[in-house]
Amino acid sequence: MLDERIKQGIYGLSKGTSINDIVTTWLMMGDTTEDKVSIISLDNYHRSAYPMDLKDLINTTDSHFISYFETDKLYFIDNDLLHETYMNGEKDTIFRLDYSIMLDTNYASYIHKFINFDWSTLNNEVFSSIDLLIRNNFNYDHIFYMIENYKNSFVNIEGESAEAIKDKKTKLYQNLVSLELFKSINREKYISTGRLHYDITENEAQLLADQTFNGIYNSAHATEMLDYYFSIQRQMVLLIIGIMQIKFGPKITVQKKLQRLFEYCTNVVGTYFDREMVIAHKYFSSQNDVKILNKINKGIRAEKILHLIENIAWDFSVPRIMERQLILGGQGRYFIPFFLSNDQNLRELLRLFKVKGIIYSKSNYFFIPFNGTNSQMYFEAHKFKIEPYFTEEALLRRAEIKAYNQDNLPQVINREFEKLLSILCI
Repeated sequence: MLDERIKQGIYGLSKGTSINDIVTTWLMMGDTTEDKVSIISLDNYHRSAYPMDLKDLINTTDSHFISYFETDKLYFIDNDLLHETYMNGEKDTIFRLDYSIMLDTNYASYIHKFINFDWSTLNNEVFSSIDLLIRNNFNYDHIFYMIENYKNSFVNIEGESAEAIKDKKTKLYQNLVSLELFKSINREKYISTGRLHYDITENEAQLLADQTFNGIYNSAHATEMLDYYFSIQRQMVLLIIGIMQIKFGPKITVQKKLQRLFEYCTNVVGTYFDREMVIAHKYFSSQNDVKILNKINKGIRAEKILHLIENIAWDFSVPRIMERQLILGGQGRYFIPFFLSNDQNLRELLRLFKVKGIIYSKSNYFFIPFNGTNSQMYFEAHKFKIEPYFTEEALLRRAEIKAYNQDNLPQVINREFEKLLSILCI
């Protein structure tokens, strides 16, 4: 159970508009802030936490670059930083920030084509984004690409030949080599001549790709890390199946659909996903508001529906993966994640739940993101009460189902997918 002081604190942080509001709320939370950090976006704050060139890109209409937070005016708070600020008095408290731009699978393949001069296949927006990555010397990583392709390359699919699996691993590795070469492009020479000059050889790029490949897939903690990310995606698959069951089921009011989804989360998923429930409500209210889910419809083959749900589940997982990276951090005191995607539907999805801030622990994986309107207020504004789904009985039921799903999730997904197919009459 979440400490009531943390609940009240999150509410205060979500409503804060000034530094004084944030500090006052933090102090009122007492010892519950021990070992915790919060990052909050404040519209009236005067400092941007983003690199200037990246800030300008993110604010560009229909930019391929997506920020995790709703604004660049970020205020950071934890007990150590508060103490340092107090001791510094009138002097500024200086600390280092780190950030990274995660590339999706499409952008990893675009960069491979770029490195191999297959430029005719890249549209202007993609080419411009790649050009900007080089010119601005941004930090970026391929962790999401590696996670997204874990199942495709390492989990055997029924009926798939050994040759097909080998080909997918080879493609993944070739993309990694191209990413290492891309990272080594001599920026000054590129800007002055427009040509690609690498500061490493292809053999060196292969060695670096080997290190990345083994570090993510074959390290001591690789299985634990990848299973964590994969489990997020599997839960999103189960959630999306439930959303589709309700969407294509009997015609009922939006409130009734929401009620059924809350019951589905309690009795089938075993987890309440705050962000995704808000998005589901928007989808039930107007499906054009969540275009990414419009890909699923009646009349589509069963295997294609499952493939679409699998891919959409990865898109739904993006914020969760960004949050994990934010907590794990980088070389700075705090870490800010960004995402780069050519998929307009994915970009729209990520912008549907505007993250005002996050509170997380520095020593474990506790984290809670929040926006300016908490979910209870959001649903009450739409004439739906969520209190019945947070009683002690409901919480125990979800915990019970979650424990069951840890050992039986594939079977549960298959069972619920068959229900969806029967609703779609396939």
